[in-house]
Amino acid sequence: MPGGAFKPPPKRDWLQTMRTVAPYLHLGWTLAASIVLGILGGRWADAKLGTEPWLMLLGAVLGVGSGLYYFLKTVLRLNK
Repeated sequence: MPGGAFKPPPKRDWLQTMRTVAPYLHLGWTLAASIVLGILGGRWADAKLGTEPWLMLLGAVLGVGSGLYYFLKTVLRLNK
């Protein structure tokens, strides 16, 4: 390389960065999973009870609400 050789960051810095970022990466998966599970649960209940699309919509709203609640609770706890 022109101007000198590239030196990767020390492994300790990488591990510390991953420890710092990991809880935030988990939040995205948790939010998505709560929404998907709410929709799937609502669709299943709609199929059993013949109430399409109302329980799916209720499941989606509950999934978004619970996911955002967990998201905000975790972010506020991590930022203290």
